[in-house]
Amino acid sequence: MARTEHTINDSLAELLRRTRRAWRDDKVVASEDTGQLKDTSGRPDILVIEPNVSPVVIETEVFPATTVEAEALSRLGVQMRTTGRRILSSVAVRLPERLRKKYGSALEKDLASAVDLEMALYTGSTPSDATRWPTSGWMVGTVADLSSLTQAASVPPDVIEQAVSNLVGGVSEAAGILTEIAKGNNEAVQQIGKELFQEDGVQTRRMAATILANAFVFHENLAGKIPKISSIDELRGKKKFNKASVLKEWEKILAVNYWPIFHIAQRILEHVPVGESKRLLDRLAETADRLLENQLMRSHDLTGAVFQRMIVDRKFLAAYYTTPASAALLIGLALSPEKTPADTSWAKPDNVKALRIADFACGTGTLLTTAYQRIGQLHELAGGDSEAIHAEMMAQGIIGCDVLPAAAHLTASMLSGAHPSITYDRSNILTVAYGKMPHGNIALGSIDLLDDQKDFEVLAITAKAVGGMGEKEMETWSSLPHAYFDLVVMNPPFVRPTGHEGEKIGVPVPMFAAFNSSEEEQRLMTKAMKRLTVGTAYHGNAGEASAFLVIADRKLKQGGVLALVMPLSLMPGDAWDACRQLLAKNYSGLIFASIAGRGSEEMSFSPTRAWGNVLSSGEKIKPEVRGRHSSFSKNAPRPPC
Repeated sequence: MARTEHTINDSLAELLRRTRRAWRDDKVVASEDTGQLKDTSGRPDILVIEPNVSPVVIETEVFPATTVEAEALSRLGVQMRTTGRRILSSVAVRLPERLRKKYGSALEKDLASAVDLEMALYTGSTPSDATRWPTSGWMVGTVADLSSLTQAASVPPDVIEQAVSNLVGGVSEAAGILTEIAKGNNEAVQQIGKELFQEDGVQTRRMAATILANAFVFHENLAGKIPKISSIDELRGKKKFNKASVLKEWEKILAVNYWPIFHIAQRILEHVPVGESKRLLDRLAETADRLLENQLMRSHDLTGAVFQRMIVDRKFLAAYYTTPASAALLIGLALSPEKTPADTSWAKPDNVKALRIADFACGTGTLLTTAYQRIGQLHELAGGDSEAIHAEMMAQGIIGCDVLPAAAHLTASMLSGAHPSITYDRSNILTVAYGKMPHGNIALGSIDLLDDQKDFEVLAITAKAVGGMGEKEMETWSSLPHAYFDLVVMNPPFVRPTGHEGEKIGVPVPMFAAFNSSEEEQRLMTKAMKRLTVGTAYHGNAGEASAFLVIADRKLKQGGVLALVMPLSLMPGDAWDACRQLLAKNYSGLIFASIAGRGSEEMSFSPTRAWGNVLSSGEKIKPEVRGRHSSFSKNAPRPPC
């Protein structure tokens, strides 16, 4: 007797529950549930209803599966009976015909080992406006791949874009209110700039507004989960929605956890004059309300995306945004169930907790949080619990550095948001010093990591490392030794100290012109850069990115994995020759992925970057296996641009 698709769906749902901790309840991954969807007589084959993200329908059919796509499409826009949320993503799955002949444990075993499940993802608010991925054909993979696809589908791109637009609008208006406040009380806004270790200006006000908006969203998410924390709506209902009441609630939250998110927001809000704070608070509350409509603000994609849109100083810091899709591709190339750093077993909690992951140019943390998310996902696919290892991973496993204090704090908040109910003692997200220090020394941010002897300068805001329960003193240099890290991920600055860039923008040395550094400071920083990079693969015409590649190589241990976004000129450029030799000598399994296009902007993985990019990944090899033939050997032909 042939198996029915109902039976196959039950087995598939059970296997999916084992791939993710949040899915292990049969109410979260439901098979053939007739009561969940409103205004429809049909029942979804499998419905995934994870809290705080969008529900996803999985429709299955045994090959040739002539109606499975129509079924998947028909689910888009349908409302959930229990929550009122709408289906915005559905997955069509074509099952191999052999499953019809399997029974009991044999059916489950075949499904568990199958590598030929065919999948297509549909996203949209109605069937008529749906987008299919891939646009034609099918993805072929395993139950684990279906799990990963479904997890991604629970955060639909269109909803993220709408939320980003809402957040950009709200933050821009809030920054405008700060500008109006500055007209009558400039000292207050100057103090906000000091909290962020930056001069007052458009960028600083937008950063401050973004941090406040981020705190409001986390506040709303936490209300009801932490005892005695009032939501913004409750404060409004009691007519106690003012600066004092908000700060009081944040004090309660800080007593529990969430220090990276709320302490900097608290310091900013304290400087806003009481008489002028109400309009600012109202605007931030309205923004949080809009963002929480789709329950997606726990996605690290969102705040990172909007924060990068707010950075004005791009031409100096080159703080260009890595898209979530680009980050996912790079991390997917670097980490997989079969590919682990230093022979790590994804199933063993102690092995995963022992991993050390670093981004020495972390920005708002898109790459770092994507890497952490992927590691947690791989651990859960192997049967683990990512929540159970979160505290130790935050305290020991993840290191991020940036020259922007606000960026470092948002990185910390995004990492905290992976498991917001879990407390931790400390984290290693550092704001590194940049420019001329009060005692006269010159700091180059993370580039100082090239110096084995120098004390690593950090700003006061993170000399006490940003932790879960507060700020604690830490020895920063000893936590960042060479040959220590299992994974280094970065999308570093691409700015060059030479060429025509300085002439175009009217500064002597663009690489070191951030934060209004003087011409003297720029010259001193250039001199320090030359001293640190002598004898390395760094080249001035290749730019700052080549120095970060050297840093990544020095920090990786044998067996560690490199994952970098590099300029496309890494492949054919003369100035990059030493870097290519370094990669050929020290790495195996090198992968380089770029985008075909007719111009640099078409070949960029960052939406606002004018350079073509290449995603680069490889494993650092042991000395005894070096010297093998590589396509990057000195006499080998160079790949075309």
